[in-house]
Amino acid sequence: MQTNHFSKLLISVLLLIPLLFAACAPAATPEPTASPAPTEPPAPTATPDLKQALVGSWTATVSKEDLVRVRPEFPQEFLCDNAGTFVWQFNADGTFVIDQTLLPDCTLVASAHIEDVWVLDGNLITFAKGTPDQEIYEITIAGDQLTFKLESSECPPCIAINTANPWTRVE
Repeated sequence: MQTNHFSKLLISVLLLIPLLFAACAPAATPEPTASPAPTEPPAPTATPDLKQALVGSWTATVSKEDLVRVRPEFPQEFLCDNAGTFVWQFNADGTFVIDQTLLPDCTLVASAHIEDVWVLDGNLITFAKGTPDQEIYEITIAGDQLTFKLESSECPPCIAINTANPWTRVE
């Protein structure tokens, strides 16, 4: 019994010794170093919060020539349906509306009004996520200009309209 008590006491003392040394040791002080030379602050990004910057109205005019420039195989019979002045309203709740005003020499065959949803992940915007109509673009906002760069889409007219020209913020 004495040996067992002595063993416990010895183990306790051995465990306490490193703690006492650590507690009694002087605090380490860092070596003084030279201050780095002042540098220029980083240039402000065009949009600190891309989602907040995207919310609002944007407009672009897309001509028949723009459509063919972006998608040379664009069917001639659908040029008027997909050309004109577009206003894109991005809402903070993740919905959007696109309205189209036709070119003066065109008549409308399809709808000039579209409503759907959008999701932003970094600088990638996804429209109609999880549906067969899903589209993904890389977006850039610089000042009052919004540009789309195609990542994936199965909608040639959408690709042509969205990427043909920069979109300008509507104030």
